[in-house]
Amino acid sequence: MVKPPAPHPTLVTRRLRLRQFSNEDVDAMHECFADPEAMRFWNTPVHSKRIETERAVHRFIDCTPSYYRFWAVADAKTNLCLGMVNYHDGHIRSKRVAIGYIVNPSRRREGIGAEAVLAMLQFCFGYLGIHRVQAFIHPDNAASRELVEKLGFRCEGRLRDNLRVGDEWRDDMLYALLATERSGQT
Repeated sequence: MVKPPAPHPTLVTRRLRLRQFSNEDVDAMHECFADPEAMRFWNTPVHSKRIETERAVHRFIDCTPSYYRFWAVADAKTNLCLGMVNYHDGHIRSKRVAIGYIVNPSRRREGIGAEAVLAMLQFCFGYLGIHRVQAFIHPDNAASRELVEKLGFRCEGRLRDNLRVGDEWRDDMLYALLATERSGQT
């Protein structure tokens, strides 16, 4: 008999509910993925069609937790999707993942990203027993660099032509946080 998959964990913070994506989240995520400013530093081109976002949300729903997992970042009171956090490039057996996040452009600079990423980090380090979490950030993305630095990540250097988006090669700054460096984070 095949064992059913474990349910997608819901993570709760003071203001947020990180939950599994649903088809009802497509419009909210399309606000993120269709916005050129929000996608300026993202790892894929801007979604010019809603169907692109529908396909992305379906991938977020049907994920393989040992390699990647996506959470809809929802308002705790209204359950409306405000963005997304994820771990990807997962090597759960090697205790290493990379993370990504995006917040609706109308809700940026409210601390939503930091609150959501912290909840996900607690899950990764606590429940999954991850040792190393990495973030690959465009050198010009000051807000994202500030977010991970606030959470204790250290910059380990610049990776030249690390990511291809459309026809353009991009550099990344590699940030990492080790489980042994998390003292005092709750």
